[in-house]
Amino acid sequence: MTKKKFNEDEYKKSWQKENMLAVGFRYNKEFVLQFREAAKTLGLQQSDIFRKAMQETINKANSKK
Repeated sequence: MTKKKFNEDEYKKSWQKENMLAVGFRYNKEFVLQFREAAKTLGLQQSDIFRKAMQETINKANSKK
């Protein structure tokens, strides 16, 4: 019996497909460029800003239940 070699990339792709979702949106180009610059100036990652805003929204909704 031949043992299949572990493929890390395949495993990661499969795990992400089962456990992750992407959030996408579009805004005016100038607005996005200003946001990117503001995040850079503040030393923040865009994804961290989005995650915090999303978590705050979840917390607010949960407090109303």
